[in-house]
Amino acid sequence: MWKDDTVQSNSHYLFQSMLWVAIVCALILFMPSTMVSQLKLSSWLNESSHFIGIFFLISATYLAIDFLSHFVKSFRNKQRQSQLSDVIQDRIKNLAGGERAVLREFYLQRQTSLWLPKYEADVKSLLTSGILMAVDFNAMSRKNDLGEQEMELMISHLARPYLTKTRLKLPQGKPSNDDITYLKLARPSYILPITQYKRTA
Repeated sequence: MWKDDTVQSNSHYLFQSMLWVAIVCALILFMPSTMVSQLKLSSWLNESSHFIGIFFLISATYLAIDFLSHFVKSFRNKQRQSQLSDVIQDRIKNLAGGERAVLREFYLQRQTSLWLPKYEADVKSLLTSGILMAVDFNAMSRKNDLGEQEMELMISHLARPYLTKTRLKLPQGKPSNDDITYLKLARPSYILPITQYKRTA
């Protein structure tokens, strides 16, 4: 919850409370003696300083633990992302023809996301490997005209740098007639036909 104002949970409010307690206690404990005299707080501080010190220690300790916890989670997340990136990179080197054809559709249709049948072997394989991911966090699905369950998918940001035209067997520049014939024949049967092929992005 370190510096996270987007999630209004119990942890968020607890963090905010502890932060303000620590700030207020620190201001009182480390207030200059001249200011204490001017505000006539000397007697009150003498009686309550140990309570204020305890509150400051508790809140400061909580904030320190929260910060360290966030740091550890962030470090572990970066490690997982790095490991997943390596796995995806190796997986892309060994794409099957059907998987490559599915990935080409994003470039041929010039779309960042596509509705694809999630139970098709190639789509399912790309999802499992992390190359494709659901656009919607809840992985919502719908039925197409054939009654198949479709999911809106996009290429994961970890996979994009490795999906080059050469890797996907896309033509470099304007496609020739042979390129267009190959791309049409290689397209998955469950994807609607494209009437016109343009220069790929």
